[in-house]
Amino acid sequence: MRYRRLDLNLLVALDVLLEECSVSRAAQRLNLGQSATSAALGRLREHFQDPLLLPVGRGLEPSALARQLAPKVREVLSLTGEVVEMSAAFDPARCDRRFILVASDYVAATLVPAVSRTLARVAPGVSLVVRDLPLPRDGDVVAEALDYRRSDLVIVPQPRINPRYPHASLLQDELCCIVCADTPGYQQGLSLADYCAAGHVVREFSHGQNLSLDTQHLREMGIERRLDVAVQSFALMAEFVVGTPRIATLFRRQAEALARRYPLRVLASPIVFPVASQVLQWQPQQASDPALAWLRQVLTEQAEVLDQG
Repeated sequence: MRYRRLDLNLLVALDVLLEECSVSRAAQRLNLGQSATSAALGRLREHFQDPLLLPVGRGLEPSALARQLAPKVREVLSLTGEVVEMSAAFDPARCDRRFILVASDYVAATLVPAVSRTLARVAPGVSLVVRDLPLPRDGDVVAEALDYRRSDLVIVPQPRINPRYPHASLLQDELCCIVCADTPGYQQGLSLADYCAAGHVVREFSHGQNLSLDTQHLREMGIERRLDVAVQSFALMAEFVVGTPRIATLFRRQAEALARRYPLRVLASPIVFPVASQVLQWQPQQASDPALAWLRQVLTEQAEVLDQG
């Protein structure tokens, strides 16, 4: 469709090109060939009578006009999405949306399966993509998930909330420890000396960074753990604790679920960690999207069921 001689489909390409500042990366995100993406950039340059992306060193940077266009283009596309998805009365049974939810593997294991069962029952046409929390380039995991990764919803620990985005509290949990059921000792529980002397299995994110609540709290207290194994999933911790004297620190809901499947004991941590709260966030422009509002409600209701249990 054209509006004042501009093919409106080019606005999608413009949005991605200005965000990536790279024709090759934009082509990947648009699922287009590099030549087709270059052609789209050429048509945009012709329409706006501006280079839009300027070569600087080995890369590209947006022109002055491009920097003015970027937020307006994003707003137009967001409003267009709302118009397309809007209906007088939302019916989940007739919805065929694909939702992208970003959350830690803890949330994915404890909350999302119940949400998925609800979707299968009342919204069979809906598909749910669950992705792990990304490693943010600027420390802001919420903006990374919602702006750059274009996810619909993100669930983050309370300390990582971004106040620029709407939010709703979901879950609360406490940190505890798991040990192998066959490990001698610990009959009276874990002491701080036990905790510091043992080897630990820890949850480590990509690129060797550890952003977990327990690691950050221990660093603030000046306590060092002896790292034996680092894994990228809470669910893998049990595999590296069973048959060893190691300790792992994780959320109680997941610890108890693992103890039902593995020969493990769940013990109170000798260190008082802060209560862990998980928070749901989304784009402010999508607050009135009826499908997303319904999905947020499903997440909130299932979280309440977990908290009451």
